[in-house]
Amino acid sequence: MTKVTFISHSYVESACRRKFVYLSEVTDLRLITPSAYPMPYGWCPLDFEFNSGVSVQSYPIHFLHYKRTSTRWFLRTRDLGFSRFQPDLIHVENELHSWIGCQTLLYRRLFAPKAKVVFFIWDNLTLQEQGRKALLLEQVARINRRFVDFYICGNEAARQVLISKGVSPDATAVFPQYGIDADIFYPYSPDERKSSRHEVGISPGEFAIGFVGRFVAEKGLLDLVEATGRLHTSSDRPVALVLTGKGDLEQAVRQRSAQLGIKLIILPTRKYYEIAKIMNALDVLVLPSQSRPFWKEQYGKVLTEAMACATPVLGSDSGAIPEIIGDAGLVFHESDRENLLQCLRLCFENEGFRRSLGQKCLARVLAQFTNRRIANQTLEVYARVTKLGRATSLVDQVV
Repeated sequence: MTKVTFISHSYVESACRRKFVYLSEVTDLRLITPSAYPMPYGWCPLDFEFNSGVSVQSYPIHFLHYKRTSTRWFLRTRDLGFSRFQPDLIHVENELHSWIGCQTLLYRRLFAPKAKVVFFIWDNLTLQEQGRKALLLEQVARINRRFVDFYICGNEAARQVLISKGVSPDATAVFPQYGIDADIFYPYSPDERKSSRHEVGISPGEFAIGFVGRFVAEKGLLDLVEATGRLHTSSDRPVALVLTGKGDLEQAVRQRSAQLGIKLIILPTRKYYEIAKIMNALDVLVLPSQSRPFWKEQYGKVLTEAMACATPVLGSDSGAIPEIIGDAGLVFHESDRENLLQCLRLCFENEGFRRSLGQKCLARVLAQFTNRRIANQTLEVYARVTKLGRATSLVDQVV
């Protein structure tokens, strides 16, 4: 049985670990994760409430400076457990220039030199789309690429960026990091949905437009507020805007919503398993992200969570959003408020269309984005990697 060490900060919450249950069916897997990690709602300690027998080893996390980002941390450990476990394969979920990526490759060389290495990455920007800092980080990534056997990319753009840097297409695959747990995210019954709407604060008859995520400019929240305001003023049916999360844009959102007369419900950031109740309370979920010089949407996990609840999704064409939605939802041009309003009206004015869209969303997520499917795709990568030679046979010489 292949021994796998899986290193990531994304599974501190035990409810997110279902894919490891499936991976562990055919591998001897050990998850390495921080003992606590700063989430949008505060520091989240490692928990085991929904662990389902997954083998987890945790270490204290350390950030090198006050700005805590997902790539600038490492773990306080002598060897990441490599010495005793001696993995056949090491799987890291982080960018190639991350500190934990560097730590893993160093410890692999020192303590498990025969192990193959797989990286999962999101980075979907070319160097030309980034600033000077990216040039320095690229030098780190360039060195690290020499020691990686295979790359799983969270979106097609990330794969194309890797290929442009000299990585062989045969050493890449594209599929999501996250899968949907169908025991948590599923369509509620009409009575359960009614109860969820009441709990959230949505009145009977209101059309509930939702957003889940960070309240920052690049998420396009003010576009959503403006489009909702226009929908509100042009219809007799009441509209509610339900936002879940927090961020610097909250005050501006509150002020503009008040000016437009929108009923605004702001909910605090919730844990993973608590989001399902909110998704089931909504009539539509919107992800109106706007690309920036140094960022564009890399995935949009909230889209798949809503889709699994048969809640129709509307998303901008920023980054990977159209890849996730496919033909199951509606895609509008980023920063185009009129286009967004048209999509909202389609769902608002035609309940049959909205329900049909919700069923298409559910069918797509069950076919493409379950934990079981993503685990199977990951196992296929493991099978390929363990039969391959040295990493240098897969990676073209980088000029």
